[in-house]
Amino acid sequence: MLYRTQQDFERFKCIADRCPKSCCIGWQIVIDDSSIEKYQNTRGDFTNRLQSSIDFDEHCFIQNHHRCSMLNDSGLCDLHSTLGEDYLCDTCRLYPRHAEEFLDIREYSLSLSCPEAVRMLLKPDYDFKITESQDDSFDDEDDFEDFDFLVFDKLAYARDKMFEVASDRSLDLQARMKIVAEAAYKLQVLFDEGEIFEMDNVINDMTKNQDDKIHSDSSHASLSPDYLTDSLEVLLDMEVLEESWRDSILSCQNFWKEKNRSSDEWHAAMYPSDDLEYVFEKVLKSLLFSYFCGAIYDGQIYARAMIAVQSIRWLMMLYYTSDEDSPASTIYLYSREVEHSDININSLISFFEEDL
Repeated sequence: MLYRTQQDFERFKCIADRCPKSCCIGWQIVIDDSSIEKYQNTRGDFTNRLQSSIDFDEHCFIQNHHRCSMLNDSGLCDLHSTLGEDYLCDTCRLYPRHAEEFLDIREYSLSLSCPEAVRMLLKPDYDFKITESQDDSFDDEDDFEDFDFLVFDKLAYARDKMFEVASDRSLDLQARMKIVAEAAYKLQVLFDEGEIFEMDNVINDMTKNQDDKIHSDSSHASLSPDYLTDSLEVLLDMEVLEESWRDSILSCQNFWKEKNRSSDEWHAAMYPSDDLEYVFEKVLKSLLFSYFCGAIYDGQIYARAMIAVQSIRWLMMLYYTSDEDSPASTIYLYSREVEHSDININSLISFFEEDL
């Protein structure tokens, strides 16, 4: 088995009651079958407290005013403090660790919906890199009998090149994202036409030195204020955890409706300082790592690249109109609202698919 892992993945530590946005508030926490059985058979003084906090039919913890029933007033988990970490269900034990499975490859990253994971990412000396390791284990290949390894190889190669482009600071980030988006579009066309071997030409072209890549094209449609402001509608139409999130989007949308491409505000948001641009570069890489190669299962190469690219532009717009000194909360709130819902991710895929 080949393992690709986000740098410092193993160093993550939950900050529990010090977290500014607890994962135990707002989300329904689903319990795996093994943990359900363990909780049903638990005996002792804590039994009634535990079992009365679980909906055994729905396999989830009951919520009290949007808080997990195991979360006490101090912001700590009574299950964890009473029975220990071994009694946590898979959801609580693994979050914010995220895994993607591809035949004999496993890819691990930290979800951007976690404030502590975002804090790690935003550290000036932290770069988003992937480490690789390997062992002799393997899963049943029958689970991946329709897996097209040739196409996956092209997608993984393309993502490597996208990382290389994303790291090229001789170009502004908008120029880098434009290269990624255009390459993804061309790859989608070739994939749809069955020209798989031709994909290498597009992939290799991404990192060629071309004079027209030195500066981003301000006339590019997906970078226009009108397009991006209107496109915020897709976020407004999603299911939300908190209405305050929808209020933030509406406020952002109203602000940018009054601006145009030549406004100082638009330039400041889309072309931020080097330090802030580096933050968004790392988020771009994180999103590409999480989503792009998933196209092996649904064929949505362009849409999955655009989830990364346009999310960065939306984040730039949202952060500029926020009152925060750091983009951290904008990033983890966006991820919290968008990324943990299959309905929302599918809405994004459908939205970008229409661009084709």
